Amino acid sequence: MLAVAFLGAPWAAPDAEARKAFKPAKGKIWHGVSDTGEVADYRRFNKQVRHHTPLLQTFYHWGVPLTTGALDRWARTGTRGVLSLSTAPGGKSEVITPREIAMGRDDHYMLRLNQSIANSGQVVYIRPFAEMNLHYNPYSAYNADGSLRSNAHRTRWYKLAWRRLVTIVRGGPRKRVNRKLRRMGMPLIHRAKSNEGPVYRERGVPRKLKRPKVAFMWMPMTISNPAIRKNRPMAYFPGRRYVDWVGTDIYAKYGTPGVWKALNRFFKSKAMRGFPFAIGEYGPWDNDHRGRFVRRLFRWAKKRPRVKALLYFRSVNTTNEFNLQYYPGARRSLRRLLNSKRFPTHAPGTRNAKGKSGNGDSGGIGG
Repeated sequence: MLAVAFLGAPWAAPDAEARKAFKPAKGKIWHGVSDTGEVADYRRFNKQVRHHTPLLQTFYHWGVPLTTGALDRWARTGTRGVLSLSTAPGGKSEVITPREIAMGRDDHYMLRLNQSIANSGQVVYIRPFAEMNLHYNPYSAYNADGSLRSNAHRTRWYKLAWRRLVTIVRGGPRKRVNRKLRRMGMPLIHRAKSNEGPVYRERGVPRKLKRPKVAFMWMPMTISNPAIRKNRPMAYFPGRRYVDWVGTDIYAKYGTPGVWKALNRFFKSKAMRGFPFAIGEYGPWDNDHRGRFVRRLFRWAKKRPRVKALLYFRSVNTTNEFNLQYYPGARRSLRRLLNSKRFPTHAPGTRNAKGKSGNGDSGGIGG
């Protein structure tokens, strides 16, 4: 096994310019909504809130290419994409473990993300392995009873998997990427023996990986489940050089005083300072028929200049209990709140989208 003694070494340089470019302007907040896979559903949500929603969040599992529809929908809707990435299809078996990702068992998928995002010319926010301190998620290190899920799911593997994903997708000269991976104690791309390994010719890996417009969002739950020290949010933090945004999720169903207190404590924590902050999932789910939760969340966001995005979650279709039509008070509140100068209708470069994103896969990365 390769050593992992270099876990704390700061080898990946922070992309400060990209981090600045991919935030909204000072004093502005972007709103987003989850993607059902149908452009008509996105437009339906816009009609509900009477606002063009500038971010569209797509939920994919490991191995699903963006070229299966996400890039095209983001282009057709004039939005910036948010890719929420899991290691398993919803409710099904895990297709890859954190350790397997860290040890280079499927670098092809990361290389394809690098290439397809770069070729599209779009800005994409990647939200990998969110809510990792919640035992329901397959990449969490712990089961509900506090026992370790497996050696392949330890928090150190989670952090290394995150770092490998960021290092490869951000791109740059292959030699430099490989050097960073080696210094972190991980295999080279495709587990090659050297930077000139024949696997790179066989699989079409270029000497210089493209530099896509991408930013990475790290989003734990503010209250861990199981609530043990080893499962606390910071046990999964991969390091400031590998994170561009931070944030968390919150729903009306669980909007207790304790949850709000935990949100404030997390937001103010030293480790989170300096990052743009996003609510990756929110919604009036279950009990916000009068819109009180939505109004409180937006007040909270407006008072904190670092909050730069709020993303409404409605799951995978327009008829489940997460959808806005079942919460008339929340819908009325959103209409009023979003139609203010604080919430832009478009991110830069998306206003004139014509629905043509290309296939995003030309030029290399075979297999």
